[in-house]
Amino acid sequence: MFNRKRKGDFDDDDEGYRDYRPRMPKRQRIPPVVQLCKEMMPDICTIGESVKAFDDDIKFLSEAIINEYGNDDYFNNALFQTLRAVVIEQPQKIPAIALLVIVVNADNAVAGKSIINYFFEELQKCVKETVDESFVATSNETGPWNKIKLILRFLSTLSPIILKDDLIAIYTKLLKLSVDLNNQDLGKRNPLSEAIFTNTLLNIPYLFYFNKTDEPMKESVEELISYLEANYNSKIADISLLREYNSNSPYEITELIQVALPNIKRALANNMEQLNDLFIDYSHLLPTQEIEKSGFNDALELPTLEQLIPFSNLDKECGSVDSMWRVPRYIFHVYLPNSTGNFETVVPISSFAGQLFNDIIIDLVESLEFNRQEVSKQVMSLDLFFKSGIFVEPGESIADLIADHEEDPLSSTFKIEDLAIEAILSLIFKLPKVSQPFAYFYTLLVDICLSSPKAIAPVFGRAFRFFYNNLDDLDFELRLRYLDWFSIQMSNFNFSWKWKEWEDDSIKLNKIFYNPKITFIRNLIRKELRLTSNIAEVEDSLPDEFIQYLDTSYVPTEEMLSFYQSLFTEHTVTVEEVSTNDLFFKLSSIPMDESVRTLLDYVHKQNEQRDVNDLKTIISDIKEQYGSTVTDFNRFIIVLLIQCVVHSGSRSLSHANKYISDLKDELNEVFGALEISQEEKEYTIIDAVMKYWNKNSQNGFLIADALKFAGLISAKSLYNFCFTEINGKNYGIVDGTAIEAIFRNLSQQGISNPENVEDFEFVFEKLCIIVNGVVQELGVQTTEEIPAQILDPEMEMDLETEGPRLNSLWKYSTTVSFIKSILRRYSKEYRLLSEKFKGGMDNAIVHEPTKKQILEWIKEVDII
Repeated sequence: MFNRKRKGDFDDDDEGYRDYRPRMPKRQRIPPVVQLCKEMMPDICTIGESVKAFDDDIKFLSEAIINEYGNDDYFNNALFQTLRAVVIEQPQKIPAIALLVIVVNADNAVAGKSIINYFFEELQKCVKETVDESFVATSNETGPWNKIKLILRFLSTLSPIILKDDLIAIYTKLLKLSVDLNNQDLGKRNPLSEAIFTNTLLNIPYLFYFNKTDEPMKESVEELISYLEANYNSKIADISLLREYNSNSPYEITELIQVALPNIKRALANNMEQLNDLFIDYSHLLPTQEIEKSGFNDALELPTLEQLIPFSNLDKECGSVDSMWRVPRYIFHVYLPNSTGNFETVVPISSFAGQLFNDIIIDLVESLEFNRQEVSKQVMSLDLFFKSGIFVEPGESIADLIADHEEDPLSSTFKIEDLAIEAILSLIFKLPKVSQPFAYFYTLLVDICLSSPKAIAPVFGRAFRFFYNNLDDLDFELRLRYLDWFSIQMSNFNFSWKWKEWEDDSIKLNKIFYNPKITFIRNLIRKELRLTSNIAEVEDSLPDEFIQYLDTSYVPTEEMLSFYQSLFTEHTVTVEEVSTNDLFFKLSSIPMDESVRTLLDYVHKQNEQRDVNDLKTIISDIKEQYGSTVTDFNRFIIVLLIQCVVHSGSRSLSHANKYISDLKDELNEVFGALEISQEEKEYTIIDAVMKYWNKNSQNGFLIADALKFAGLISAKSLYNFCFTEINGKNYGIVDGTAIEAIFRNLSQQGISNPENVEDFEFVFEKLCIIVNGVVQELGVQTTEEIPAQILDPEMEMDLETEGPRLNSLWKYSTTVSFIKSILRRYSKEYRLLSEKFKGGMDNAIVHEPTKKQILEWIKEVDII
């Protein structure tokens, strides 16, 4: 027999045996406490989202905390951080978290006391941040004062287990601080004072969430309210620059601070009837045994008045929600009663419930900015955390609401969809600045609509109609935001819209160039075409009346003909030639097409293969052969060279930037030798680009930006081009791409060289010149008011005779609103010019009412 070993007889390290089985990594054992946290903490984060499971969730979570707290620091820390995250990021869940802590405290007082201490320490930490010069706000940082509001709300909800005097002491300190700040300058509003005043008052009802029969607490609160009534004087600031509407607002302008105290008084009145109708009754889950209340380990230490005053304008980096208080918090409306029926679909902000809902939605949107889908889910399920019956069923139509309301006038008509969308739109239309990038808000609304299109689409539709119906008076900058939101929303839903609703406006007004509604329709359809590669998709969605707006030309064909014809003395330019998608000068019908091809070959050469002398030779040959056929060779060669470069880079903006960057030195050398003024040269460069990209003016303006960065043109020449009238039409105040280019370049200037305000002065002067010109067109007296022009759809009007005057009136209102927008948007830069403007306004504007209005805005620049 053979004496041989079987494989199994070899040791693992025996060279005679090699195990070819794949080596699997050893499964890492997760410590039990980590596994527990992985399973339990997400349940805390979603507490209350299932109404049916809520009682069981409280039972199981409280038992786990009671049993595990104190056994492991890992668990303790995970619990603290999770509770804090929910309180700060999802404030609608504060009562549920508070209930959980109250139940835990009944059987594990150490855990309850530790949670209270932790949140008090967090409160004190936030207080210290309010005067920290090194404080840096992240994108989802709402601000230390906003976090103070939410932590205090949580501690207030824990009133059954916290000593009354300790809680009231915090309220007293904060409200007294708001009074002291407010009294620092009796003639001027104090932003921080208003924030503390409003935020602290909003929390008072939470003291009674689980504790409605606490008479000593009621007496203490009544004393606080009496103190405020006697000592706090609200300073209402009607800042014209911050108005969403220029003259005729569709709703009464109200500040948040005006409703704060009345809302709380009404909420606490009549045995807290409003709170009973708002807050969920969790009394069956509260512990039945007597509970000894805890106090805070220390008294809350607030900064001194002297420490806070440098921060009280909230104009330093302080978080997205805190910074909203820098200017007055005007109440924003979209869904008005008269647009639905004789009832409201949004809980009025002039009630505690309405103010609270609005506050929670804004906090959700701002603090959960890093998780858009979660924001979408939470704002649309807000009703789960309040008493049932406040809102109608999601998706209920306005027609059904009208029928239900007629049958039962006492039935609810509030829609959670309207409430949420209006609050988010208030952030999009926030003046003077938005708290987050527009893309976040726009895509959030898309997410909300995608989650429930049948319920949300009609809500969006009503908002679209509201803004469209008020376009004549809507602020200039807000028209652009409305345009962006509408176009992005439509592009995500197959460009579907009930265009027939606007058909009468188009038929009646399409010849009136400056009419806001026609301008909006024109810019909207052009923007939709830029947002899709499938033009037929947009075209198929339009009725016949709107097909005319599919022409995306910056200027009409007649102007293109005039431009190219002005270059030649002999050649007659045709419509076919200027309508080509190719380079005009390369067409075989153009006299110098062969020379142009040689020029293009030069442009396409690699950097090391090009010699500027070769370029000069090509230009010299063109001049020798064709100089007699062009009207002005200096202007002609600029147009030709620029269009050759732009054509070579026409595949994409990155290609265009490359060619401009590669050839900028040669172009500067050639252009520098021409006998032409700098102003005319730069204007001609921009004109050449825009004529090449006439069908896509956005590309044209972006390429003009690249030419600016290459040193071939200045921003001033771009503004000059935009505001130069072409055949009586000023595209710079109505074309969306031109306006975007103006704002974009002013913003770049403000960032790159904030001390240099020449460009801002130049744009202001240009707009003043337009205003003076249109006042002259209207033929009004220097002291005569120019009325806001809003057309009544029912009004009969002969547009053949009255059209020109209407056009001038809308040109006037558009230009004045443009001035308002740049003063507000670039207030930092215009502050440096305010004294100069005040002194020179008599020469800048001849029309007295207009001058008075602009001077008022210039004064307001210093306070926003």
